[in-house]
Amino acid sequence: MSAPSDSADHPHKEVALVRDHLAGLRTDLANRRTFLSYFRTALACFIAGLACIKFFGHPIIVGFGCLLLPAGVIALVQGIITYRKMSRAMRMEEARAEKDVST
Repeated sequence: MSAPSDSADHPHKEVALVRDHLAGLRTDLANRRTFLSYFRTALACFIAGLACIKFFGHPIIVGFGCLLLPAGVIALVQGIITYRKMSRAMRMEEARAEKDVST
């Protein structure tokens, strides 16, 4: 008898690996999309803050613009932190899954 091959004896295992790989890619794309959403929000806050400061002379609106500037920076920093945390978690999970498959 010859040694059994994984793909011949376990066709469902191969399909599961492909499905898991595609799920990982979808998760990565969702993570990038979320980061871009944070970036878009940060940019909008920052631009709105600059516009309020530059084009309006009323002290309340200028004060609101001054609040929007750090809000944009905070949104960007939060987006970067979230993106990096999720990327790190995905890499660790991928390494764990590869270790489980190899053993």
